[in-house]
Amino acid sequence: MTIEILHQQVSDEEKRAALDFALQSQSLGRSDRLKSFLSYICEAEFEGRHERLTEYEIATSALGRRENFSPIEDSTVRSRAYELRQKLERLYTLEAPDYPVQIDLPKGSYRPTFRYTPRPSSNGDTSGLSTQNAMPRKAQRLAIVLGVSGFFVGVVATAIIAVLLSARHSESDPPARVQASNLGWTPELRELWAPFTSSQRSIAVTFETRLFVTFGSALVVRDTDIENMGSIESSEPIMKIKRLFKANEVYEVRRYSDFSAANALFFIARLLSPTGVAMKAERSVDMTNEDVHSCNLVLVGKPGAYDGIRNGPPLGFNFVYQKDRSIRNIHPRPGELETYPASHNLAIAGDLIQAYAVITMTPGPEKGQHILSLIGADSELFWPLALYVTDPIYAKELVEHLRLPSGKLPNSYEVLINIQERNQRPIRVSYVAHRVLPGSQ
Repeated sequence: MTIEILHQQVSDEEKRAALDFALQSQSLGRSDRLKSFLSYICEAEFEGRHERLTEYEIATSALGRRENFSPIEDSTVRSRAYELRQKLERLYTLEAPDYPVQIDLPKGSYRPTFRYTPRPSSNGDTSGLSTQNAMPRKAQRLAIVLGVSGFFVGVVATAIIAVLLSARHSESDPPARVQASNLGWTPELRELWAPFTSSQRSIAVTFETRLFVTFGSALVVRDTDIENMGSIESSEPIMKIKRLFKANEVYEVRRYSDFSAANALFFIARLLSPTGVAMKAERSVDMTNEDVHSCNLVLVGKPGAYDGIRNGPPLGFNFVYQKDRSIRNIHPRPGELETYPASHNLAIAGDLIQAYAVITMTPGPEKGQHILSLIGADSELFWPLALYVTDPIYAKELVEHLRLPSGKLPNSYEVLINIQERNQRPIRVSYVAHRVLPGSQ
């Protein structure tokens, strides 16, 4: 397939339409700082001010930095530019590959360029395109990432993809919704997952990926106390490495997933895929506002990761994570502890480790929407959390504790569980306590 490049100049009206489209896209939907960045540099281009653009002006006018901002000591603008390039690539590779005008931000420049989207020539010739070139840019990059990433287990990832693909169907030929009772599900599993399997909403299973950073070299590092790029400059170890290597920029890397997260996704997908419910798995950083309001959500992550999404009760939850990763029991009942301690050595080989984690079921922001949250202070806990809500034996234990006097399960609840692991593998998961949240039937 030969590519026909359109050489005519993009009009001002088309440029502004391209900017408006990008700002309203899902790729930039949750990134207010990046939208402000893109708007500012594009307006400078429209007004002919691009040659006077500086890091200082972008930082103070578009990114909210103070007047004492120093580009030498602060890489915020360069880091945001890198993130913006990634978001634009995602927009034009995955979300809207056919949009007629695309915005580029060339590396090393803050001047945006506008170009018409290349399109196949009308003669349909495919002889000039090699197999590698036929692969989309995003797919090529994904192949490279999967080739070098040792953190995501290939066998598990393949199984997850196979299970999820089996749940995808053509809109023109929608599958009949399979009843859970015909799948070999136990009555307890059927009750526990009824809010998801009986709904017409699709399911988004969202998982956290750890934040690593790179300095434009092969070196990739992580500060376990930092989970977002906005806080990166507060990391003394990372800033020391940056100065040591005399690096100009710090780049975000989120291509590594934990083994425990992979297993959590596998068990959830294996359980739900035969029901015919449409499902997708995505990183928390890729979740869009549309997902939050249209899908039933299964959130897998650490404390605080989804606080802006989880719809908690007016007086808050009863089992609350503390800064030291312990769990405080706000209103302990007889036989319960006031504080359930954190385990600080989950990765030690051979030892039997005990830890605590929290499962919550809450309503979503829209009527009839449900959010199941599997929250653990350590990524090693994601696997046993998912196991507790997908294994028939554990589901029976959970449902027996949750059941109301009416015989039904509550609509909203929180559950504290105990997890025993050895060599980062779950040995036993057990119920500790639960609370029915206000408003449940």
